[in-house]
Amino acid sequence: MPVLIHLYGRDSVISHIAQILTTKTRPRVGILGAGGMGKTSVAVAVMENELVGKRYQASHRFWVPCVGVTSPITFLQILSKSLGVIQDTKAPLKDILYTLKSTQVPRLILLDNLETAMNVPETMTDGGRLSSERIINQLASIPHVSILVTIRSNTLPSDTIDWDLIPLEGVAREDARAIFTRICPRAKGHPSLDALLEALGYMPFAVTLMATQAVDSFAQLDQLLEEWKKSGTSSLNDDLKEKIDRSIGLSVASKAISGDENVQHLLAILAKLPSGTNLDHLKWWAKHVQNATRAIGTLNKTALITERQEGVSSPTFFVLPVVQSYLHDQPLYNSPTTRRLVIQACCGFILEHRSSPGDPNFKAHLVELDIEKTNIQAILHGVKVESLSELGLVASVSNVFEAMLAFAWYQFWTRRSPETLIHLLELAPFSNIDEESALRYTAEAHFCLGRMYKTLGRYNDGCESLGSARREFLKLGTPADRIRAGYSALYLAEVWSFQSRSTYEIQRLVREAQEDLKDDPKGSARALIHLGNSYWSREHYIDALEQLESAKKSLGNFGCTADMAECMFYMTRCYAMQGALEEWLETGKETLRLSRIVGMDETMADALRGLSRCYIRMERYDDALVTLKEGRLISDKLGQPLATAQELELSGYAYAKKGDLLGAKIAYEAAKKQYVEVDETYQTREGSRECEENLQRIEKGDMELIVPMLY
Repeated sequence: MPVLIHLYGRDSVISHIAQILTTKTRPRVGILGAGGMGKTSVAVAVMENELVGKRYQASHRFWVPCVGVTSPITFLQILSKSLGVIQDTKAPLKDILYTLKSTQVPRLILLDNLETAMNVPETMTDGGRLSSERIINQLASIPHVSILVTIRSNTLPSDTIDWDLIPLEGVAREDARAIFTRICPRAKGHPSLDALLEALGYMPFAVTLMATQAVDSFAQLDQLLEEWKKSGTSSLNDDLKEKIDRSIGLSVASKAISGDENVQHLLAILAKLPSGTNLDHLKWWAKHVQNATRAIGTLNKTALITERQEGVSSPTFFVLPVVQSYLHDQPLYNSPTTRRLVIQACCGFILEHRSSPGDPNFKAHLVELDIEKTNIQAILHGVKVESLSELGLVASVSNVFEAMLAFAWYQFWTRRSPETLIHLLELAPFSNIDEESALRYTAEAHFCLGRMYKTLGRYNDGCESLGSARREFLKLGTPADRIRAGYSALYLAEVWSFQSRSTYEIQRLVREAQEDLKDDPKGSARALIHLGNSYWSREHYIDALEQLESAKKSLGNFGCTADMAECMFYMTRCYAMQGALEEWLETGKETLRLSRIVGMDETMADALRGLSRCYIRMERYDDALVTLKEGRLISDKLGQPLATAQELELSGYAYAKKGDLLGAKIAYEAAKKQYVEVDETYQTREGSRECEENLQRIEKGDMELIVPMLY
């Protein structure tokens, strides 16, 4: 048998297999997985396990290396040699079976790399047709013979054998760290280590080779990570690259793959999807693959894809990161045709699921996009000006930009990330679409980016982006662009309010927006919301409510539930400042109800935060804490540091009033850290000061705490 190396992270699976082999009647165990997962090492460790040694004597444990099998006949020859068969009647299968049946002593046979034997065709002998599957069935028919198999597949042969299947995947992160740092001790604690291990899919063999590369090249881990992302297996030195390529190449070159263009096409597509995809979505990604489900079955048998069951309805299939990198260097699997089809499929999927709050399918579309978000980001961010030309997509540039904008709005409604919009802004000036279209895409990108920066607490960036959007829309000059310029002005006014700009400036900008939006009823209603907000900033609460009531009435006529929820949120702020607790509470609950209906997470979090403030004023601290917990989950998901900071500060106050001083301290300290992550404004300065002051008062035993700002 091979020499056993030190294994990390496999103790539980080794013990589990040993338990099966020593307690189960007629055990037949298959260790499944891709090349490089350590199947042979685990199997050898099982063979040398103490429990296994007590049941099967050393002379009755056999390692059968199947890697040299070229036909069923050579399979029998290797079996005979490995089992020490002496009898030779010129009928090798009978000789093997006779030897194994000669005593009733328990025997354990390890068939290592069985996929090689299973891939050879059956042959004709004097006794009839002979196949590797028939040989295994004959071995499995002997009651006192136990069988352990390693195979590069996710399935095992023979419907007549009751297999215990043990899928082997990447090791846990801490075990991958141990493998790497045992070879390269200087990597301990390096900030890029975990990212590098994740990029390698925690595959033991790949981790071992990369650690060896780190030692041999004296390279820093961040450099190795960057090179791996850029070049994959080609970033390894020739010797190490040959080892890992050979490990993966055996499966890719198998007859089941190389002899089927549909399977190759599907593998090429799946290799472009970092997080894989499910059967339901295959119709988008693999619409040009004939009989995709059959191709999935073939790939599953070779273990080139791995199945991950994330729900009861449809499993996810993905290609391991190391295999993806290997395929990226293979022209057959990284052709311009494949890359073009993947980009087109990606854009089609996004645009089919494009919607906004208030649309009937908005929530369902968010769910579908969420499943594919990692794949979409990888594909869209990989689009370059030169690649658009190379892939024959120049005529479809508009489609790509539309998809980028639609995906950016999905990110706005879920987890804010500006990278897609920044990438679009880098591409637009250098694409070969007409100047007007390029400017319009730039304006739309700046508009979405400005709103995103505002919610991320990056007010200076938000101000710059929304200002650019307004100027660009005005330059375009069409009636529709004039309306978009008006919306840009409204959201710019909102950013200005966080920057403590004068009320006069804000109201002047809102009036300009009203003029731009005069032919758009919904926009005119939104202008009233922002005008009401500006009156609220000046503490003119009656005037503010008057504007908001007018906006509410107009929005009700149009059935704009999403905008209605936002309008009512601003009304709660007026009631709060007037001390009208009942109106505050009821309007807050209605805001929450409407925002839940349309799936507006940001407004939902605003409503929950407003309700918690109301509960605190009513001294209903338990209700406040429950409400804040729900709101904080949403704010964390959206990536809103200011909202999270305010929720933590409110929690600190509620904990203190309930007598939980430890909880209060923890919440206040966490709030202070969050406030630092936001661009400095009056709100952040005051919030941070209040947290620090209340912490000092708690330390002194002074429970006359500063009450959090109403809004």
